[in-house]
Amino acid sequence: MRVLPLLLAALAAVSAATLGGAALAEAWLPALLLLAQLAVGAIGILALGHLLGEAWLAPVRAPLEAAARTVPLVALLALPVLLGLAHLYPWAAGPPPEGPIRLLLQPWAFQARAAACLAVWAALGWGLARPGRHPRVAALALALLLPTTTLASFDWVLSRDITWYASLQGFSLWVEGLAAALAAAILAAPLLGRAPAESQGMPGLERALLTLGLAVLWLWFTQFIVVWMADRPEESAWYLRRLDDWGWVQLGLALPALLAAIALAAPPDHGRRRMAAVCWLLLVQHGAHLWWVVRPDAPVASPAPALDLAVAAGLGLLWGAGVRAAIARDPPAARASGHGSPPPATG
Repeated sequence: MRVLPLLLAALAAVSAATLGGAALAEAWLPALLLLAQLAVGAIGILALGHLLGEAWLAPVRAPLEAAARTVPLVALLALPVLLGLAHLYPWAAGPPPEGPIRLLLQPWAFQARAAACLAVWAALGWGLARPGRHPRVAALALALLLPTTTLASFDWVLSRDITWYASLQGFSLWVEGLAAALAAAILAAPLLGRAPAESQGMPGLERALLTLGLAVLWLWFTQFIVVWMADRPEESAWYLRRLDDWGWVQLGLALPALLAAIALAAPPDHGRRRMAAVCWLLLVQHGAHLWWVVRPDAPVASPAPALDLAVAAGLGLLWGAGVRAAIARDPPAARASGHGSPPPATG
C-alpha cells in the first residue's frame, strides 16, 4: 500500500484520539468495525477461493486482494478506540469486573489482544494477496481467522455488556463480513474491468452469495432460539434492549434486506442487475445489523446522527483511498495477463 493513505489515516486517528471525546469515540467504533470486517472478510473469501481453486475468484480477486491489504490502515484507524477505551467500555472506566474475566478485561490486555489479531490479519492478507494460488496459506488463514475473529468480537463488541456472551456471535459477525466483502468486491469488479462473464464465474458467485445469505439468517435464528430456550435474564435483556428502542433497525431494515437478498439470489441465472441488487441488500443488511448490535450498549448518550454519518463517510473515504492505492500498486491488467488467477476447479 502507498504511504499517503497510511499517513492520512494516522493523522485522522491521532487527531480523533487527542481532540475527540466520548461522542466521537462512539461514532468511530461502528464505522471502524465495518471497515475491519470488510478487510478481514476479504481475507476469508480469498482463503476459500485459493483453497478450493474456484473459478469465481478470478473476476473478484483484484478488489478482494486490495481490501485484504488494508489491514495496516485499519490498525491505524483503531487507535482512537484503543486509546479511548474508557469512553466505550464500562469495565475500562469503572472498577474491574469480578471473577476470572477480570484478567481479560484490563486495558493493557485488550490492547495487546487487538494488536495481535491485527498483526495476524495483516500477515494473512499479505500472504494471500500475491500472484498465484496459495492453498497452504489459505488453510492456515481459515484456521486462524475463526479464533481471532471470535476473540475480537468478544473484545470489541460483546464486552460492552459483560453480563451476556453468545458463543455464536463472533462466528456470526465473521460470516456477515464474508458476505459483505464478497458483495463489495462484486460491485467493484466492473470498475476494474473484471466483471464476471455470464458463463464463467457468475454461477459460482451466485451460489456463494446465496449460501452466505442463508448462513447469516440461520445464525441469527439459532442465536435467538438458544437465548429464548435458556431463559436467562441477562441474555434476554440483551435482546429486549435492542428490540425496544432499536427494533426498527433490525426488524425494519436489516431483516427485510437480508430476506430480500435471499429471495433475489435463490433463482439461478441472476444477470448483472439482479446480482448487483443482491450485493447492495447484503451490504445494507450488514451495516444495519452491526449498528444494531453495537450501539445500544453505548455507556454514554448516542452521538448525533450527523456525527455518525460524518465519521462513517470520512473513514470510508480513507479506506477507499487505501483500496485504490493497493490496486494501483498491482493493477488488475497485470494479473489478467499473468498468473494471478487460480485455475478453475475440476472434477
